[in-house]
Amino acid sequence: MSGIDDARFMRSEERMQHALLTLLQHKPLANIGVTELAREAQVSRATFYAHYENVNDVYEQLVQRFMSNIQEFDEHFDCAGGAKNCSSQPYCERIREADEYVGVARDPRFFTAMMAFIEESENFSLKERLIEAGIPKDIARALTLFQMSGCHALATSDRTSNADWSQVRQAVDRFIEGGVAALANGKG
Repeated sequence: MSGIDDARFMRSEERMQHALLTLLQHKPLANIGVTELAREAQVSRATFYAHYENVNDVYEQLVQRFMSNIQEFDEHFDCAGGAKNCSSQPYCERIREADEYVGVARDPRFFTAMMAFIEESENFSLKERLIEAGIPKDIARALTLFQMSGCHALATSDRTSNADWSQVRQAVDRFIEGGVAALANGKG
Protein backbone atom coordinates (compact mmCIF):
# COMPACT_ATOMS: atom_id res chain seq x y z
CA MET A 1 0.00 0.00 0.00
CA SER A 2 1.24 3.48 -0.73
CA GLY A 3 1.40 6.21 1.91
CA ILE A 4 -1.76 7.79 0.49
CA ASP A 5 -3.63 4.48 0.71
CA ASP A 6 -2.35 3.96 4.27
CA ALA A 7 -3.49 7.45 5.27
CA ARG A 8 -6.90 6.89 3.68
CA PHE A 9 -7.21 3.53 5.45
CA MET A 10 -6.42 5.18 8.81
CA ARG A 11 -8.83 8.07 8.18
CA SER A 12 -11.61 5.58 7.42
CA GLU A 13 -10.96 3.76 10.68
CA GLU A 14 -10.89 7.02 12.60
CA ARG A 15 -14.19 8.08 11.04
CA MET A 16 -15.81 4.76 11.95
CA GLN A 17 -14.51 4.99 15.51
CA HIS A 18 -15.70 8.58 15.84
CA ALA A 19 -19.08 7.60 14.39
CA LEU A 20 -19.45 4.84 16.97
CA LEU A 21 -18.52 7.29 19.76
CA THR A 22 -21.28 9.59 18.48
CA LEU A 23 -23.87 6.83 18.21
CA LEU A 24 -23.05 5.50 21.68
CA GLN A 25 -23.99 8.88 23.13
CA HIS A 26 -27.61 8.09 22.21
CA LYS A 27 -28.04 4.31 22.22
CA PRO A 28 -26.42 1.12 23.50
CA LEU A 29 -23.98 -0.87 21.39
CA ALA A 30 -26.46 -3.73 21.05
CA ASN A 31 -28.78 -1.43 19.07
CA ILE A 32 -26.17 -0.21 16.57
CA GLY A 33 -25.78 -2.06 13.28
CA VAL A 34 -23.18 -1.96 10.53
CA THR A 35 -25.45 -0.03 8.15
CA GLU A 36 -26.12 2.70 10.69
CA LEU A 37 -22.46 2.94 11.69
CA ALA A 38 -21.27 3.08 8.06
CA ARG A 39 -23.85 5.76 7.28
CA GLU A 40 -22.79 7.84 10.30
CA ALA A 41 -19.11 7.47 9.31
CA GLN A 42 -19.96 8.25 5.67
CA VAL A 43 -18.32 5.07 4.41
CA SER A 44 -19.74 2.17 2.46
CA ARG A 45 -20.52 -1.18 4.04
CA ALA A 46 -17.71 -2.61 1.88
CA THR A 47 -15.29 -0.13 3.44
CA PHE A 48 -16.55 -1.07 6.89
CA TYR A 49 -15.95 -4.77 6.22
CA ALA A 50 -12.48 -4.03 4.84
CA HIS A 51 -11.61 -2.82 8.35
CA TYR A 52 -13.81 -4.76 10.75
CA GLU A 53 -15.86 -7.94 10.97
CA ASN A 54 -18.61 -6.35 13.05
CA VAL A 55 -19.54 -3.32 15.17
CA ASN A 56 -18.17 -5.01 18.30
CA ASP A 57 -14.68 -4.97 16.74
CA VAL A 58 -14.88 -1.17 16.46
CA TYR A 59 -16.10 -1.02 20.05
CA GLU A 60 -13.20 -3.15 21.31
CA GLN A 61 -10.77 -0.82 19.54
CA LEU A 62 -12.41 2.12 21.34
CA VAL A 63 -12.03 0.32 24.67
CA GLN A 64 -8.33 -0.17 23.94
CA ARG A 65 -7.95 3.53 23.12
CA PHE A 66 -9.85 4.45 26.27
CA MET A 67 -7.63 2.24 28.41
CA SER A 68 -4.35 3.33 26.78
CA ASN A 69 -3.74 6.19 29.20
CA ILE A 70 -4.66 4.46 32.46
CA GLN A 71 -2.14 4.49 35.29
CA GLU A 72 -0.74 1.20 36.38
CA PHE A 73 -1.56 0.24 39.96
CA ASP A 74 1.85 1.12 41.44
CA GLU A 75 2.10 4.31 39.38
CA HIS A 76 -1.27 5.47 40.71
CA PHE A 77 -0.07 5.39 44.30
CA ASP A 78 3.22 7.09 43.38
CA CYS A 79 1.27 9.87 41.66
CA ALA A 80 -1.38 10.20 44.37
CA GLY A 81 1.28 10.39 47.05
CA GLY A 82 3.14 13.10 45.17
CA ALA A 83 6.19 10.90 44.59
CA LYS A 84 6.04 11.77 40.91
CA ASN A 85 4.06 13.93 38.51
CA CYS A 86 1.89 11.85 36.16
CA SER A 87 0.06 12.63 32.96
CA SER A 88 -1.99 9.43 32.89
CA GLN A 89 -5.19 8.96 34.92
CA PRO A 90 -6.19 6.35 37.47
CA TYR A 91 -8.91 4.02 36.21
CA CYS A 92 -11.60 5.44 38.53
CA GLU A 93 -10.90 8.98 37.34
CA ARG A 94 -10.85 7.94 33.70
CA ILE A 95 -14.25 6.25 34.07
CA ARG A 96 -15.69 9.20 35.99
CA GLU A 97 -14.47 11.76 33.43
CA ALA A 98 -15.08 9.66 30.32
CA ASP A 99 -15.88 12.75 28.19
CA GLU A 100 -16.41 11.66 24.58
CA TYR A 101 -16.01 8.03 25.69
CA VAL A 102 -18.93 8.16 28.12
CA GLY A 103 -21.04 5.95 25.83
CA VAL A 104 -18.20 3.43 25.64
CA ALA A 105 -17.61 3.35 29.39
CA ARG A 106 -21.31 3.15 30.27
CA ASP A 107 -22.21 0.42 27.80
CA PRO A 108 -23.03 -2.95 29.42
CA ARG A 109 -20.26 -4.62 27.39
CA PHE A 110 -17.54 -2.25 28.60
CA PHE A 111 -16.50 -4.10 31.72
CA THR A 112 -16.04 -7.43 29.93
CA ALA A 113 -14.07 -5.78 27.11
CA MET A 114 -11.96 -3.82 29.61
CA MET A 115 -11.13 -6.94 31.62
CA ALA A 116 -10.13 -8.75 28.41
CA PHE A 117 -7.83 -5.82 27.63
CA ILE A 118 -6.26 -6.06 31.10
CA GLU A 119 -5.86 -9.84 30.76
CA GLU A 120 -3.97 -9.31 27.50
CA SER A 121 -1.83 -6.58 29.03
CA GLU A 122 1.59 -7.92 29.91
CA ASN A 123 2.19 -5.45 32.70
CA PHE A 124 -0.98 -4.86 34.67
CA SER A 125 0.86 -4.18 37.89
CA LEU A 126 -1.77 -5.07 40.53
CA LYS A 127 -2.07 -8.63 39.26
CA GLU A 128 1.72 -8.89 38.80
CA ARG A 129 2.39 -7.43 42.25
CA LEU A 130 0.07 -9.96 43.88
CA ILE A 131 1.62 -12.87 41.96
CA GLU A 132 5.11 -11.69 43.01
CA ALA A 133 3.87 -11.67 46.63
CA GLY A 134 3.02 -15.36 46.31
CA ILE A 135 -0.69 -15.05 45.60
CA PRO A 136 -1.79 -17.76 43.13
CA LYS A 137 -2.46 -16.42 39.64
CA ASP A 138 -6.21 -17.24 39.70
CA ILE A 139 -6.66 -15.46 43.01
CA ALA A 140 -4.60 -12.48 41.80
CA ARG A 141 -6.85 -12.31 38.74
CA ALA A 142 -9.98 -12.45 40.94
CA LEU A 143 -8.66 -9.70 43.22
CA THR A 144 -7.86 -7.54 40.20
CA LEU A 145 -11.39 -8.08 38.91
CA PHE A 146 -12.75 -7.23 42.36
CA GLN A 147 -10.71 -4.01 42.56
CA MET A 148 -11.57 -2.88 39.02
CA SER A 149 -15.28 -3.70 39.35
CA GLY A 150 -15.57 -1.87 42.65
CA CYS A 151 -13.81 1.14 41.24
CA HIS A 152 -16.02 1.04 38.13
CA ALA A 153 -19.22 0.80 40.18
CA LEU A 154 -18.15 3.66 42.43
CA ALA A 155 -17.03 5.91 39.57
CA THR A 156 -20.29 5.42 37.64
CA SER A 157 -22.58 5.71 40.67
CA ASP A 158 -24.98 8.61 40.92
CA ARG A 159 -24.64 8.36 44.68
CA THR A 160 -21.13 9.81 44.79
CA SER A 161 -21.31 13.56 44.32
CA ASN A 162 -18.50 15.61 42.89
CA ALA A 163 -18.18 17.34 46.26
CA ASP A 164 -17.18 14.19 48.14
CA TRP A 165 -15.49 12.29 45.27
CA SER A 166 -11.95 13.26 46.32
CA GLN A 167 -12.48 12.02 49.89
CA VAL A 168 -14.14 8.82 48.69
CA ARG A 169 -11.31 8.10 46.26
CA GLN A 170 -8.66 8.71 48.94
CA ALA A 171 -10.45 6.36 51.35
CA VAL A 172 -10.75 3.68 48.67
CA ASP A 173 -7.05 4.08 47.80
CA ARG A 174 -6.07 3.57 51.47
CA PHE A 175 -8.37 0.54 51.67
CA ILE A 176 -6.84 -1.03 48.55
CA GLU A 177 -3.27 -0.28 49.66
CA GLY A 178 -3.95 -1.85 53.06
CA GLY A 179 -5.45 -4.97 51.52
CA VAL A 180 -2.57 -5.42 49.08
CA ALA A 181 -0.03 -4.83 51.87
CA ALA A 182 -1.78 -7.43 54.06
CA LEU A 183 -1.73 -9.97 51.25
CA ALA A 184 1.91 -9.23 50.45
CA ASN A 185 2.85 -9.65 54.11
CA GLY A 186 1.08 -13.02 54.34
CA LYS A 187 -1.81 -11.73 56.44
CA GLY A 188 -4.44 -12.25 53.72
